[in-house]
Amino acid sequence: MKLGAKISKFVPNRQTVLGIDISDSRINLALLRQNSKSIELLKAASAPVPDGAIKDGNIEDAAKLARAIKELKTRNRIRSRRAAVSLFARPVVMQILDTPKGAPINIGQFVRNELKSYVLLSGREFAFDFCGIGSGQGMGNHLLAAATEDQNVAKLAHTSELAGLNVELIEPLLLSCTRALYAKKIAEKFDCDVLIAILRDGVLTLCVFRKQTLDFVKVEDIPEEKAQPDELCRLLAEKINEIIRFYNVEVVDSSGKWEVTVVTDRMELPRGCEESLKTKITKADVQVRTGEDVCQDTAVVQNDSPEKASVVAIGLAIGLLKKNDNGLKINLVPPESAEVRAVKKQLRIAAGIIAAVLLLMILGSKGLSLMADKMNRGIAHRKQTELSQDTYTLLGEQELLDKQIKQLSDRPAQLSSILGSRHTVDWANILEDIRKRTPKTVRIINLRSSDNAGMHLEGLALSYESIRLFVKMLNDSNYISSASLSETVKEDKAGSLIMYTINCVLKQEKENG
Repeated sequence: MKLGAKISKFVPNRQTVLGIDISDSRINLALLRQNSKSIELLKAASAPVPDGAIKDGNIEDAAKLARAIKELKTRNRIRSRRAAVSLFARPVVMQILDTPKGAPINIGQFVRNELKSYVLLSGREFAFDFCGIGSGQGMGNHLLAAATEDQNVAKLAHTSELAGLNVELIEPLLLSCTRALYAKKIAEKFDCDVLIAILRDGVLTLCVFRKQTLDFVKVEDIPEEKAQPDELCRLLAEKINEIIRFYNVEVVDSSGKWEVTVVTDRMELPRGCEESLKTKITKADVQVRTGEDVCQDTAVVQNDSPEKASVVAIGLAIGLLKKNDNGLKINLVPPESAEVRAVKKQLRIAAGIIAAVLLLMILGSKGLSLMADKMNRGIAHRKQTELSQDTYTLLGEQELLDKQIKQLSDRPAQLSSILGSRHTVDWANILEDIRKRTPKTVRIINLRSSDNAGMHLEGLALSYESIRLFVKMLNDSNYISSASLSETVKEDKAGSLIMYTINCVLKQEKENG
């Protein structure tokens, strides 16, 4: 059962969206509106992360962080619920991969296998996404992949839900930052190579764009002894020079000209760092931007707000407003988040239907009473005006009318009995429980039940181990008495996937308690 959020390509005029940038110490909001010809920054807001909400670069207390986001929105009168959120998690792996020759059918499995080889993700459950680079369409010659631990993304999605947000995009800050800077810093730069370095939360992210296309990515933690301002400036110069030397030596068509932008967000560099970097990095135009002033390098129309917007928050919101200018799109929103929204919508519809049925029952009961009264009045009238009729005939008609009245009066009770008999199985909770127990490598394509006592699941899986794990998880459910694997088939036309059939016996309401 694979559901996903689908964002329409049509963008109405004056649409507003919210970018939410979370770091170790700050929460930054940027509310953007798209007009017919431009994107306008309506509001920017910032607040410190509450104590205890974050620990070691990951969310520790989702409720506390969500409360801070809601309060920041309320204080600044931001009502937009549609949002994009930065991938706040550690560790984050980003890597450019060569597209395998022959373009395998299950390219997602290829990317997953490559990411599993990284030490930071070894032996852990992780969430990942990827996109093609180096080509306007399809996968191109290379892939950009990003991954982090599954539980970190789940906490971020849970925090967003508690904050009352409809999150459509979760992505690494590198993509948000470069998207915001793309129009002024990357687009149309065909005569030079562009290097962007981002310093934030003790992490250095480096990327290179050649002819508007991402060509190099590196993310690494900054050692504690290198985090002091002077040491940090020297480390920057060293890393940037390493990349430039590599391109000058190894890349045949390197331009030899460089534009370097350093974005430092709440990590202190020494005074005069820009001049120092210009001296140490030859054949490069170097600019150093802080998190507060880098927004001047974006293409959004600025407002008069005294609060400076986060470039990452701006880039996140732009990702929802229009097609990505840099051609990169990685989205780590868990599929279950979209499923939850779909279930809630279905529950609202079901509640409306039930309310309508109850109203009809009430109106029907009232109507039957009125009909019975009318019949009784008719009988009385006929008794008075047709005294000459045969007594036995009148008694027969009275008996027939009494039967009709009884039948009509019993209908609401029969309808209630029928509706009541349909609630022996709590399908809403059963489906939610199955969703939670479905492994990432298993998909359900058919679910059916004919008698409310049994259920049959059919679908596809990557391996037999995944199917056996799924059966085990189903047997642990409070809603299922037993689950057994009845059939597995591996067919070439399924792209080497395994088709399975699982039969389940459901617990009735009294068994569930």
